[in-house]
Amino acid sequence: MARVSRICVCVVLVALGLAVSGCSSALRLTGIGGVDDEAAAALPVAANPAPQKIQAGDHINVTVYNEASLSGNYSIDSGGFVTIPRAGKLRAAGLTPTELADLLVKKFRSEYLANPKVTVAPI
Repeated sequence: MARVSRICVCVVLVALGLAVSGCSSALRLTGIGGVDDEAAAALPVAANPAPQKIQAGDHINVTVYNEASLSGNYSIDSGGFVTIPRAGKLRAAGLTPTELADLLVKKFRSEYLANPKVTVAPI
């Protein structure tokens, strides 16, 4: 009787091993979220939109942290320039808000503030 049960156990284990190995050839591992490589390649890629460039006639908000006298809303004139206290008249047209903020940081650092923090946002 013990010999019959051992044979049954061996047959079951061999059958289970064959079943699992037969499935593995069709098994596809997927990444997080259950999307395999082929399906992921078919998904559209979201493009980062290019930042908007400042144009003549635009209105911007400039914030110079801890410097209320320099912060405020400004208009870009018809020539593409903006005049900001302590920075003077700067060409803003064609720049992104981040590029203008970087320009203001350089201007304030060289002439007025030790460590300016500036943001520029369209309004």
